Amino acid sequence: MMRVVVLGEFRADRLLPPLLHAGAEVVLLGRAAGIAPFLSSALGADVVCGELPAVLSEQDVLRLLAHWRADVAVPGMGCPGQEQLLPLYARAASRRRTAGPRMAVHAEGFAELASDKAALHRIAEERGWPVPRGRVCGAAPAVRAAARELGLPVMVKEARSEFHAGRHYVRDGGALDGVCAEVSFPVLVQEALAGEEYGVEFLSGGSVTVAWPVASLGRLDGECAPGRRVRVAPAPLPARLRTELAATVRDMAGAFRPHGPWQMDFAVTDDGRLVVIELNGRLGGVSNMSWAATGADPHAAHARSVLAAPAEGLSGDLSDGLSGSLPAGPPPPARIALELPVLAGTPLPPAPEGTALMFFPGSPVNPGPLVGGYCRPVLTVPEDRQEAALAWLRELPPGTLLNSPRDAAGQLARGARGLRAAGALTPLHTLMREGS
Repeated sequence: MMRVVVLGEFRADRLLPPLLHAGAEVVLLGRAAGIAPFLSSALGADVVCGELPAVLSEQDVLRLLAHWRADVAVPGMGCPGQEQLLPLYARAASRRRTAGPRMAVHAEGFAELASDKAALHRIAEERGWPVPRGRVCGAAPAVRAAARELGLPVMVKEARSEFHAGRHYVRDGGALDGVCAEVSFPVLVQEALAGEEYGVEFLSGGSVTVAWPVASLGRLDGECAPGRRVRVAPAPLPARLRTELAATVRDMAGAFRPHGPWQMDFAVTDDGRLVVIELNGRLGGVSNMSWAATGADPHAAHARSVLAAPAEGLSGDLSDGLSGSLPAGPPPPARIALELPVLAGTPLPPAPEGTALMFFPGSPVNPGPLVGGYCRPVLTVPEDRQEAALAWLRELPPGTLLNSPRDAAGQLARGARGLRAAGALTPLHTLMREGS
């Protein structure tokens, strides 16, 4: 029996079922209290749980895997304090002996890009990836000089920070002084973009990278919190931008060898430019819309790829539209997935007939809603039920949504355009293979 050790508890309720269903013995190492009883209740199965230490070295990781007799190790990235472990896991994988456990981790070069915003900016400039104009700064005087050069407002981002942290939208010089006193250097100072934000999730293995539908994250703002906006998938992109995005992803995957799930946030500026904002070496909130739109949960697809993969690459039956060595990617989107942020505990009326509401409440393995104080249910809408969904949105009591019903209606219309385009246009994922 294969023993899979999952390093980190993030979304374990979605990562573990395919592993257990396939007969794997699973050990989950995490930091949150109450993981074991929650998983037992959520999955209807006992999962062996242990502690993931707060401080780790490469050798510590290998000792942990030896102690738990791991055949395969899988990082479950995303919980607070764990995102910056990606480079550590990559280094541990490079130090393991041939007979040691197989580690389904990103290569060290890609782990660095996904964990260090300064490194991403430097490499992007070297390779010609489209990124905002910016400067890497090691001290406050350099930040002030960069702000003068780029022009206010600017974004100041700590090079190494967890998601939803270490980012500052700076509108004036007085605020810049306060930010310089607060941040940990080095930082990346970038132009503040005006435009629409997007996200897209990938699963990579061997020479193949497949993509889930592009999601609209709403209009960029100074809050730097896309999870508080109404979001939707699939979102349409002009053919020129799809081609540019595909070329960028293909170069990233070919040069830096991601292995497993990852995510890109990018923008389309008001003057029509495609601009990469950041990379994440994990799945995040966009995966709820990816699942709802296609019926293929990226977390489950990742688990199946782990089970099917030999020492290198991905192969085998991955189901949910992913088969062989991932030649086709997930199924095309079959419905609109409209994410509606609401304050935690806010009741929603029943979904209109022919649609459905998917809820993703906070838990020990997905603490975001518990920490942020709001939830992000997803309304799934077939194309022929768009008018019913629009009427439902308009009838919501005032104050139900964090955003306005008008925002939600606009995103619903965008999702409908994306759904119509998905059948007529070449899917983005077919452009992601090396050499295609």
